[in-house]
Amino acid sequence: MEVYIVGICIAVCGNFLISISLNIQKYTHMRQSQRGTSPYYTSRLWWCGILLMGLGELGNFAAYGFAPASLIAPLGCVSVIASAVISVVFLKETLRASDILGGALALTGTYFLVTFAPHSSPHVTANMVERSLVSWLFLIYFSFEAILFAILMYLYKCRNMKHIVIIMVMVALLASVTVISVKAVSGMITETIRGSHLQLTYPIFYIMFVIMIVSCAFQIKCLLAFTGVFLIARARPRIKMDSVFISMGQIPGKSCTDKVQPQPDDNKYGALASKFTCNSGIQQDEP
Repeated sequence: MEVYIVGICIAVCGNFLISISLNIQKYTHMRQSQRGTSPYYTSRLWWCGILLMGLGELGNFAAYGFAPASLIAPLGCVSVIASAVISVVFLKETLRASDILGGALALTGTYFLVTFAPHSSPHVTANMVERSLVSWLFLIYFSFEAILFAILMYLYKCRNMKHIVIIMVMVALLASVTVISVKAVSGMITETIRGSHLQLTYPIFYIMFVIMIVSCAFQIKCLLAFTGVFLIARARPRIKMDSVFISMGQIPGKSCTDKVQPQPDDNKYGALASKFTCNSGIQQDEP
C-alpha cells in the first residue's frame, strides 16, 4: 500500500470521529435543554464527545506525516458531510435542497483535489524546513498573508465590521499557518520514528511546534470564552427568570425561561447556541 493512502485513511477516520463527536455534543445540549437538568458540561456523554474530537484531531495530525498537506487538508469535507448525514438520521434535522447542493459541491471539489494533488512529498527534515522558511517564495507568501490579516483585524476591531466573511477569512489565514506548522512538526516526528535521523534536537522543531500551538489557540478563542464563563458562573445560584423580567417591567401574563437552545423542532437552533426564548402565557388579560 502506498504511503499516501495510509494518510488518507487516517484523515478520513479522524474527520469521521469529529463528525460523531459534534453530533454527540449537540444531542447532549438538546437533552439537557428538554429535561432542564444539570449543565451539559456535567454530562459524561458530552465529555465522550470531546474525547472523540480529540482523537479525530490527533488522527488528522498523524495523517500529515504520511501524505502531502494539499491531499490531507481537503479531506476535512468528510467531517462536514458526515455531520449532515448523522444529524438528519439520528437528530431528525431537516435536510434542505441547499444542504444537498452544498454537500455535492464539497464532495466534487474534494474529489478533484484529492485526484490531482501530488501523491508524494519529500521527507520533511529540519534542514528542509529551515531552507523553506528563508526562501523568497515563502517570505513573499507570508508577508502577503500577514498584511492581509492585519487589515482584516483592523476592520474587525477598529471599524467594528463583524461580517461573517471577514471572520472566516481571518480563520482561514490562521488555518493555513496551522497546516504548514502541523506538516512540519508531524513530518519531523515521522522521520524521527522511522529512525533515519533524530529531528527533535533541532531548534526549528520547537519553533514550528510553538507556531502550531499559537495558531490553533487563536482559532479556538470560543473555547477560551467558554472556560471563562464556566469559571465565573459555576458557583452562582440559579436565578428564576420570571421574577427578573417582571421586576424589569415585563407585562404580567407572559413567562420567559432561559434555555441552552430552543426545542429541536425549531429550525433555528444551533449546536452551541445560547439564547432566551420567551413563550406567551396560557392566560391572557381581558381588555
